[in-house]
Amino acid sequence: MVFRGSFARASILAFAVGLGSSFVVAHGADAAPRAPFRGPLAVAPPPLVRQLEVSRPPIGEPPAELFPPPRTSALLPIANSVSIVLPPAAGGFDVAEALIGEAQRAFADALDAWESAARGSEQRARRKAIVAFYAQRAYAPLWREGDSWRASAPAAIERLSRARDDGLDLRGLAYPSETKLGGDADEFALSEAVVAYAIQASGGRVDPRRLSRLISAHPALLEPGAALATIAAAGSRAGDRLQDYNPPHEGYRALRAKLVELRSAGLPELDRRFAAASHSLARDADPRAQAPSAPPRRSNAQVEAEIIANMERWRWLPRELGESRIEVNIPDFELAVVRDGQVAHRARVIVGKEGTPTPVFSDKMQFIIVNPYWNVPPSILTKEMLPKFGGDLSAIAARGYEVITRKGQTFVRQKPGEANALGRIKFMFPNDFSVYLHDTPNHGLFTSAHRALSHGCVRVDQPFRLAEAVLGPGSGWPEERVRKLVGSSERYINLARPLPIHIEYFTAFVDENGRLQLRGDLYGYSAKVRQALGLEG
Repeated sequence: MVFRGSFARASILAFAVGLGSSFVVAHGADAAPRAPFRGPLAVAPPPLVRQLEVSRPPIGEPPAELFPPPRTSALLPIANSVSIVLPPAAGGFDVAEALIGEAQRAFADALDAWESAARGSEQRARRKAIVAFYAQRAYAPLWREGDSWRASAPAAIERLSRARDDGLDLRGLAYPSETKLGGDADEFALSEAVVAYAIQASGGRVDPRRLSRLISAHPALLEPGAALATIAAAGSRAGDRLQDYNPPHEGYRALRAKLVELRSAGLPELDRRFAAASHSLARDADPRAQAPSAPPRRSNAQVEAEIIANMERWRWLPRELGESRIEVNIPDFELAVVRDGQVAHRARVIVGKEGTPTPVFSDKMQFIIVNPYWNVPPSILTKEMLPKFGGDLSAIAARGYEVITRKGQTFVRQKPGEANALGRIKFMFPNDFSVYLHDTPNHGLFTSAHRALSHGCVRVDQPFRLAEAVLGPGSGWPEERVRKLVGSSERYINLARPLPIHIEYFTAFVDENGRLQLRGDLYGYSAKVRQALGLEG
């Protein structure tokens, strides 16, 4: 038997050390004895391995020939259970092969052939990791005990059979049934299916950063061996542990239930009409709000694909959102403040235009600034303000801006006041994108149904009411007190503790009435996810 990779030898050597064995093998004419792995004991134990004496030529005298003739094999007992036969020095000494028994050797051969049959880089990487895991187990089966499945196997298989309910795709993976046991092939197939499910469920199918540089999401990379060990150790709860790799969030679970409902009975007509034509503004019954235009009617297959694409985006979020937090859903043009798991405040928002998208990321809000300056971004100064004023900086200064030249660079900022582009208040969560939530002097824009109008920051309706919700009950900062800070100079209010904020992108979600809501794909991210997942529509 030949072990092609280094995992087998390294793992078997580790296995030998785990048995308490300490041995030295002389190999080749110039091999010298090596120090034992462990330090010397107070009382030296009886030797487990007999070191072979290897004759060396005198110093300065070359060996008789480059490849000396084979020596007679020597049998070395190790821990009274394993025998090593030294092969010819020139041929090398395969410790990994020598330390395993016949059953393990047959298992390793089958595993080696299975890895060699992998197709495509994804499957090759997956199988390589699984082979490494079995090597660390000294080639012991994980899912079966003799001729029977362990309790974890049927539980895991049952969950795998329902992978579609979680929007996952295990097609092409022929994992075994719960009752039939077919030997090594079924063992390996089950391990591969479990790893594939866990990788997909934890967000390994799509790298969000490849979709846009403005999506800063980092799903945790799964370690296949750790996943296999966790699931196999769960016994009859293995299916539950496997499903736990999916997002724990209520929004994800609601979409999952809607997906199952759609596939089993179709979407109810009332639900379909609601999903196709309604908008969050309808909840408020605000007479200022313009009626949104209904998006095109979608087929069941298109709705299903949209649900799965949004379930995938739930995998991008942190597993812990925070019991108290802020969520901004870009396609819904809405913000929600959550306190102790319940929505405490909602507000309309204006988000970035299609050409200047609002980034998708998570951070923590730390403080609020009343009467903020607006530091004009260089891109806006160069592309918009300077052309508008004919390149005349004095004309810009006459409009209430401060113009500062420092080391040959020109900076422009707008003074606090009623006309300030940020309005009277902004909410700060320092981030790599330099975006934040803020007020606006043009509140009439919030009556529009389509509110993608900004350069990337998020403008909020009723910002002082939001400030009270963000600072929280018992903070001593009701809306009226925050308003009293309005003036001509910046005033800071630090949050008692940073508040998680998640700027999200969901075009499908289930509202508080249990109805599926669909929104337009403002930045085209949903289409990219559907394409990456191979979905229709």
